[in-house]
Amino acid sequence: MSSDERQLLRNKILGVIVRDARLAAGKSQGDCSAFLGMPSSRLSDIERGERSISLPELEAFAYLVDVPVEHFLGDQMLEDTREKQLPMDELLTLRKRIVGALLRTARLALGKTQHECSRRLRVPVSRISAYEQGQTAVPLTELEVLAEFLQTPLETFLDHEHNPIHQRMRQTRALEHLPEDVQAFVIDPLNTDYLQTSIRLSKMPAGELRGIAESLLEITY
Repeated sequence: MSSDERQLLRNKILGVIVRDARLAAGKSQGDCSAFLGMPSSRLSDIERGERSISLPELEAFAYLVDVPVEHFLGDQMLEDTREKQLPMDELLTLRKRIVGALLRTARLALGKTQHECSRRLRVPVSRISAYEQGQTAVPLTELEVLAEFLQTPLETFLDHEHNPIHQRMRQTRALEHLPEDVQAFVIDPLNTDYLQTSIRLSKMPAGELRGIAESLLEITY
């Protein structure tokens, strides 16, 4: 690949990273171009990789979108490193659907009909259907009755391993004992590479770690 081709490729990559950071910050092209003192058309060209951004402009842009300028020197987008977490209301909706699906699975496995379940709870069949489709949350007392009727342990519906709400709470509690500055470092997606490096180092034999440390000392001194 020639120097010109590498430069064109780099412009394309940088443009994608700039656009990703702008969108992640909730900024429009107009917002950014006004801040940088350039026409929106020029910023559009930069994001398409048709024009290169200068270092001072990049530094100002990084300040505006609150992303370290070093991020733009790599080839990874924020979207690639950002943990995708659903809002709690969406997690609750997801859990309703999971519980409904488990309820339907248990009913079909025992060969029961929705009518039989509705008679057991003394509720309309439409409500059983709404439960199974995840449209309506099942009251705990009714879920206990259905679980007994369908010969299914109530724990089946808890499903701690795959419960997205439980996983969210477990991740949060795992960080609670850490100092605030450490928590901020861990949850920052830009520090993913550092954390992965630490994990790899923690799994290395002591002899190899000692060798790395000695090599670093030689470089330093």
